[in-house]
Amino acid sequence: MKALIQTDYGDPAKVLELRDMPELAVGADEVIIALEAAVVHAADARTVLGGDGFRKKLPRTPGYEGVGRVRTVGREVKDIKPGTRVFAPVGSGTFREEISVPAAGLRRAPEGDPVQLAVLSMSPVTALLMLQDFVKLQPDDWVIQNAANSPVGRMVIQVAKDLKLRVVNVVKSTPLIGELKEIGASAVIIDTDDLRDRVAAVTQGAEIKLGLDAVAGVASARLAACLTEQGTLINYGSLSGEAVQIPSELLAARSLRVCGMNPAKQLASHTAEESKALDDRIAVLLAAGKLHARVAATYQLDQAIEAVRHAARAGDKRYGKVVLRIREIPAPASTPQEAAPLQTVSDNPAEPATAPAPATEAATDSAASAA
Repeated sequence: MKALIQTDYGDPAKVLELRDMPELAVGADEVIIALEAAVVHAADARTVLGGDGFRKKLPRTPGYEGVGRVRTVGREVKDIKPGTRVFAPVGSGTFREEISVPAAGLRRAPEGDPVQLAVLSMSPVTALLMLQDFVKLQPDDWVIQNAANSPVGRMVIQVAKDLKLRVVNVVKSTPLIGELKEIGASAVIIDTDDLRDRVAAVTQGAEIKLGLDAVAGVASARLAACLTEQGTLINYGSLSGEAVQIPSELLAARSLRVCGMNPAKQLASHTAEESKALDDRIAVLLAAGKLHARVAATYQLDQAIEAVRHAARAGDKRYGKVVLRIREIPAPASTPQEAAPLQTVSDNPAEPATAPAPATEAATDSAASAA
């Protein structure tokens, strides 16, 4: 069994090594998941490079997300059968062929392209949690978000459309406007100092109760200024690499609420029944072809160093998510159908998701996992 091991912080070529590891033993209440695909986030690159706030105990296997099939179940596991496709628990070290994890709380995954599934394992959930958990919104209400071209931002656009919400999507460059409108965005504007006035023109002065901030820095203040009295700003990333910066007088004048949001912790705050309802709703959207993610490139597990370097690039240079293809695992004839099948959707047919030539430069750029 092969696993990527991180032994230090720095250049991926110097601190990452693909090793042959002993076969895993399954505990009584555990399952062994044979992984099919894993996402290489910008946050994964930060943990390899040793960015502030991203240092973990070493040695370790990186990997926040992935999807695979249950290979073995422990003797006390009753509700999961071998062959069931599941999402790996967040942060379980998915850059390896197999992982052993507790069976309790595992989320079933639908059938379909494992690359798309890996990318969609948390982004739609994150979008749905932000749109439903913090503010009571009604159809036709307005929401505003920055980093609208990020994977989560794209999910917000697609999920909000299903919820019949209207979204002002804030981006940093003009070429992104047409691209986001193709996936259903109705209002896309550039993030500038006069953002508040231009947003008011788009919404015709309608109140905006909820803002979603993945950029932080001064961008947080620009977004907060667009909110109505007692509006809520959710910060879930720092693409700027800076702390949230909102003048205290703005917060006080409008009685604004600013919340930090960690998707895994927010999901864990829900009951098992509520979490299943979220997954069921997302499975329906997937099956209907209403959700799809942009994939920049796929790599094999033995190309993980190149994949990490690719993921460390700034968003515009990365052009979507980077994914490791771990192994091909055909669905058994008796696979439990816990979720609807996924329609395979190509987000950019002109650029197939295949690995480009290995990067030669050291990966020095970093971005938050929202990128």
